[in-house]
Amino acid sequence: MSYIKELQEIGSAALGRAVNETLYVSINGSGTDGRTWASAYNTIQAALDAASVDADDATLILIAPHTTNYDILTTGDPTWTGNYILAGTSRSWAKIKNTHGTATSIMKFTGRIMLSKLNFNLGAGSGNGVIITPGGFRVRDCMFVGEDLTGAATALHIDGSPVKHGKVADCDFVGHPTRMTGMLVDNCIRSWFDRLRFHYCLTAIQVVNGASDDNIFTYIDIGECGTGFDFDAGNEQHLQNIILHNNGVNIDDAVGDHIYDKIFGDFPMTVEPDDLTGVTVTANIAANVWGADTEIRAAVTSTKPFRIVSIFVIPNVSQLHRIRFSHDSGATFYDDVLINATKQAGESAPSGTEHIFNAGTRISASMKAETGGSDTAVIWLKIQEI
Repeated sequence: MSYIKELQEIGSAALGRAVNETLYVSINGSGTDGRTWASAYNTIQAALDAASVDADDATLILIAPHTTNYDILTTGDPTWTGNYILAGTSRSWAKIKNTHGTATSIMKFTGRIMLSKLNFNLGAGSGNGVIITPGGFRVRDCMFVGEDLTGAATALHIDGSPVKHGKVADCDFVGHPTRMTGMLVDNCIRSWFDRLRFHYCLTAIQVVNGASDDNIFTYIDIGECGTGFDFDAGNEQHLQNIILHNNGVNIDDAVGDHIYDKIFGDFPMTVEPDDLTGVTVTANIAANVWGADTEIRAAVTSTKPFRIVSIFVIPNVSQLHRIRFSHDSGATFYDDVLINATKQAGESAPSGTEHIFNAGTRISASMKAETGGSDTAVIWLKIQEI
């Protein structure tokens, strides 16, 4: 079944209408009532203006290809309050712009919205792209372009109060490297951002507002941007299968409690501390008793998310020692190694687990010896910053 036919048949159920009406937009239509391709509206805004604004209705608006672009040509933030599904044929077959001299965005939706297979072009100036305020939003297989911007603008603004349970998937963002924010996630909770590409943006993804919690970011490629992820607020974002390349800053994290898994990129590695002295950890004088928690890497040093690729340990006495490592000042321990001589070891996490520490994380260690005696060990960490 074709995608368009599938959408058309959504509204044909005998019970419980999925959509109450289907409207058509085409430059070849007569512009009379939008109920067929022959009588299609010539502009998207005409179809939106004709659609129901009843909160219990939904209108499917099918948008035909256009050789140039559909121009919303409306001042400020053109706002529609109904429930709509806007669907094109392919995201590269019809551009949507707003070239009005006083426009501040292309479109804004305050009712339920699904956008599919559409291309939003921010044009010149500093006008934003699409603003979405309700929960349950869906944006899939769309493209957002801001290559011609002359001022700061945001391509997709999820602007909640709060907004929950939305999804953006299979979308491309091609911006301006000093002007466009690809996606602004603002007061958005438990939403899913999946299979996205961002290139040449000032900032690819920015998260703001303290209520922006528990969002999922998966299979995202970010390249040639000033900043990849900019976490200004919000807790416990989940990042999985992220590719970061040729960005000025990959992750700017002002929060520090996010979950990272499978983060890929060309990340340099360093040994810390950057000297031949290392950090000395001392065992308890009593046998098999842990010594004091000793800082190895300060929280203020950890300005970016990071991995500990390996550890280097030189004990002063050749007997059995255990050294455990903590990321919360000794409350819990993420690694525990057993050594009796000079040691270089990878982090002993279970197979399939990747331990990426948040910015602002303090790394410490404590030690105990088989026979006691205040043995010492000098430690270095091999760090890979994201």
